[in-house]
Amino acid sequence: MAISLRLKTRYVETAQDGIIHHSSYVIYYETARIEYLASKGYDIHEMESRSILCPVVSMQAYYLKPLRSLQEIEVRVSVHSYSKVRFEILHEIFKDGQKMAYAISSHCFINANFKPLPIPHELIESFIQEMRK
Repeated sequence: MAISLRLKTRYVETAQDGIIHHSSYVIYYETARIEYLASKGYDIHEMESRSILCPVVSMQAYYLKPLRSLQEIEVRVSVHSYSKVRFEILHEIFKDGQKMAYAISSHCFINANFKPLPIPHELIESFIQEMRK
């Protein structure tokens, strides 16, 4: 299931030009992605307590229109693609229904020794169901 999270940009996130600094978008994406995984039964704290990590392997970001401080935004998160050991997440930021930015991030699961782990079958099944909709 894809999710949508409402956030508010903050003044502290602006650059000298008055628009939200590009680094702040990554925080919005991370916040929504953590909620997305939790909605699928993969709570970040519970995973970490079992020494399972889910790092960002790569991210491609696209900035379409500027955001300013104190604006209500919507961050939508959905699976973009997956394999047995890696998955990609699509993050989209909207303001008043208009797409402002998006990014695709790649992730995997690893253990405490940084060895790759297969994506759990239940999560793959969830991705399959989501992509069918």
